[in-house]
Amino acid sequence: MSKYKRAAVGGTFDILHIGHKHLLGNSFQISEEVVIGVTSDNFVNKLNKTVLNNYDARTNNIRDFIDSTFPNSKYDVYKLDDYFGPASFLENIDVIVLTSENSHRLDSLNHTRQSNGLKPLHGEIIELINAKDGLPISTTRIKKGIIDSNGNSLI
Repeated sequence: MSKYKRAAVGGTFDILHIGHKHLLGNSFQISEEVVIGVTSDNFVNKLNKTVLNNYDARTNNIRDFIDSTFPNSKYDVYKLDDYFGPASFLENIDVIVLTSENSHRLDSLNHTRQSNGLKPLHGEIIELINAKDGLPISTTRIKKGIIDSNGNSLI
């Protein structure tokens, strides 16, 4: 039996790497259903990020991963135009899954939820996965050719 009924998790998911898969996997392990927020192309631009894949490609990659790894799992994908998306307005979310890198946003999210008349969310913090070189796996490091999507060193 899952610890929670419905979890929320979000990110840009530009190059779906082992760290993202760990984050999504943990979300499905602790919850019966997962709400996945994917950064919109507009929000990517506001954050001054550069992505290789547009929103549709990124969401398709996530759906393919989930459907092949967690068949029959219940999930929804939402477009994120801000940091919190559906986690700030959906009443029936119990927990938000965060990385240690973005856990500082939990208080702000819960403030927004309370302003919207919703109960605060519990935060489940997932540690980042390190590459073979001992540093966290990130899309930025993959794009720079330092590591591959499995955390293997390329230099």
